[in-house]
Parts: sequence; structure tokens; C-alpha cells
Amino acid sequence: MRSVRQRRLAGHWLLGLGGVAAASGCGGAGAYDCAEAVACEIWNDDGTSNGHCWGQCVHAPPDSFGAPMLVWTGPEALAPASCAELVRIVPGTGERIPFGGATRSLFARAMPEATHGCPACACTAPACALPQTLTARSIEACGDGSAGTQTSFLPPAGWDGSCVSPGTVAAEQLGSLSIGPAIWEPCTPFVADEPPQPLSAGVGEVAVGCSGVVEDELCPGKGELCMLEQQPAHLPDGWRHCIVGEGDLGCQQPEGGADPRRIFSDRLGVFYKDLVTAPACSPCTCEAPKTSRCEALVTAWEDGACSDLLVSVGVTEHGICLIPEPVSSLGSLSATWLSNEPGTCTPTGGNPRNDRVVGVAKTVCCLPKAPEAP
Repeated sequence: MRSVRQRRLAGHWLLGLGGVAAASGCGGAGAYDCAEAVACEIWNDDGTSNGHCWGQCVHAPPDSFGAPMLVWTGPEALAPASCAELVRIVPGTGERIPFGGATRSLFARAMPEATHGCPACACTAPACALPQTLTARSIEACGDGSAGTQTSFLPPAGWDGSCVSPGTVAAEQLGSLSIGPAIWEPCTPFVADEPPQPLSAGVGEVAVGCSGVVEDELCPGKGELCMLEQQPAHLPDGWRHCIVGEGDLGCQQPEGGADPRRIFSDRLGVFYKDLVTAPACSPCTCEAPKTSRCEALVTAWEDGACSDLLVSVGVTEHGICLIPEPVSSLGSLSATWLSNEPGTCTPTGGNPRNDRVVGVAKTVCCLPKAPEAP
């Protein structure tokens, strides 16, 4: 008849069964050790053994980590779809059971580097624009006060300075004249080239975890757990004994003469469950020129054909207000540039980045790798 321990190994492969006190070891009294427990009790009913030793003693993980498990890390394109390559042979039947059940207990992605290409950014040229507003006031005063009657005398949009006659302002309505500023029109960013194709899926690093049976009374060391999993020498490529904690955490370090081979000190990094990343580029922007100057010579005329001079004045980005000669009327405008130097803008942006929605961070710490034989 099989022991209680033998029946558990034959029928259950789920995490967290808890400790089991052993009454006898291999062929006699005494406590089991981790490897011995399985090597002794997986004998088949006909007295034969399946020939595998699955035990591994490890130090209990910190409270911030879960129970030990087997973790595979590598490129997502090569990741195992399940734990099927980790199998157990049921004692007495020879049935092959996928380790950890049919589903994975961990699948998480490493944060990818933003290595995709981005388009080149460019800027439209800045420009100087002639004043867009001119206002006559019926009193001889400049400022924003409400006294007097105001009459707008607006040149057409995109005015190039040629003679225009927006209307007529009679002498009794022309006590002062306000001319708007010469305008510096900023640059506009644009994408010079179409962006390249984004990176294909499946090129990042992932972590795949499979949980198994862990016992707390089969190892000789205080505070040690027995992972009833494949021993390091039997693990398929890419698999390791690890613990996983939530958040960006540090790993255990050997203390007080503890066996470093049993401590999860090798930090594989942080992986993220439900990580969503979208390759993106920083937006294109334009830095304004360090120096620019826009100054126009605006001339107001009494008649509608720009022949009877009223006033001619230089206008910068601050605009100007003046008081013309008394008993003057306003009938037309013209302008020329004194300084048309808008400068040159510098394009910025178009740098690789990841617009991301980050899921739950998982730190993976593993037992150190055994040194390779010379």
C-alpha cells in the first residue's frame, strides 16, 4: 500500500499543500530529506522506479514574495505556451502529467526599450506680418479709455503694404490714431517623412512561471522549503527555480553562513503583468529663433489714393499711438518693411519613446546558476 506521501505525489501538483510530518525515511525511521523523499516514495506498484529525483531544498522567501516556482525567461517569440514541457510521471501508471496544471501561473513582459525609428521633424518658416489693425479716436488721447468715439480702419487680411482704402474717417472723428503691432508669425511643426513601421510583436523578453508542490518539513535546514520540482540538472533550457514578488524589489542575499546555492539572490529583473506598450515618438515642436525683428513703416493718407500724406511712422511689435495734425481726415493706408528678419526656427522632437500603460510589476529572483563544468 502506498504511503500518504506517495498518494499525494501521485495525485496532486498544486501549490500550497502545507507541511507534512514524515514518520519514516528511505527504508527506515528518520526524517526525509528533500531529494530522498521523492526518490523513495515514487516507486511504482511493481517495485520499479521512474528514475527521476525531483527534490530541491531552498530558503523560505521573504514575506514580500510568493512561494517558489519554476520560471522561464527569454524572447517572447520562443516562450512556452504552457507548462507542458515540465512533466511528471504518475507512480504506478506511467501517466505523464503537465507540471503545474494546464495553465501558467505567471506571464509577464519586461519593459521594452524604445528602439523603433521616428520620422524627421521640420518647421515652416516664421514670417513678419504688417499691422492688422488701425483705430481712429475722436479725442486727442491715446490709451484704453472709453472716452470718445472709435472708428476701425482695417486693412484686408494678408495685407502686403500696397495702397488700400478701407473707408473714410472724417476730421471730427480723428483726434488720435492707434496702429497695431508688426506681427511675428511663429513656425508650425510638421512631419517631414512618414514614420517607419513599428517593431514586430514577440521581440521582447518575457517571464513564464509554473507553480508546483512546496513542503516545509522535508529539508534539514531551519526555515527551508522543499520544492518538489525538477532538480537544476533536469530543467529544460531557460527554466530556473525562482520566487516572484509584487513591485520593484531587491533579492535575498546570503547571511550568517547560509548556503548561497539555496538562496534566491539572482535578480532577473522586473517584469509586468498586463503590460501594454505602444511604440511612439515625442511630438514635433519648434524652438523660436533667438533673434528676430519685424519693423514696418506705415503711412496714413488723407485721401483715398495714397497721395495726400497724413503721417508716416515706424511700427514694431509693440504698436504705436499718435495724434495727427488737427482738422485732418483719413482715407487710405500703405506700408513698407524697415526690417523683415523673422529668423529661423529649430525643429525638435521626433525621438523614440514608449507611450505605455504599465500593469503589475513583478520582480523575479532565482537561485544562482550552477557553475559550468570545465
